Amino acid sequence: MFLAYRATSYLDQKEPEPAAAAATQSLLLARRIGAPRCVHLIDDLLPRFQPYARVQGVSELLHLASA
Repeated sequence: MFLAYRATSYLDQKEPEPAAAAATQSLLLARRIGAPRCVHLIDDLLPRFQPYARVQGVSELLHLASA
């Protein structure tokens, strides 16, 4: 949960690169431990990443989330 909140905070500050890194870590961990609430938090953030699709790490996050 903490990593998802960190990603949200970075997005609020318009810092997409660290936001994508935190969101990716959160998503991978949530999937590994079976935490659907955390996965849902990241899924809800994905539209906020769309304007930053060309920023390093964001396209990788979007691809991971769609898998």
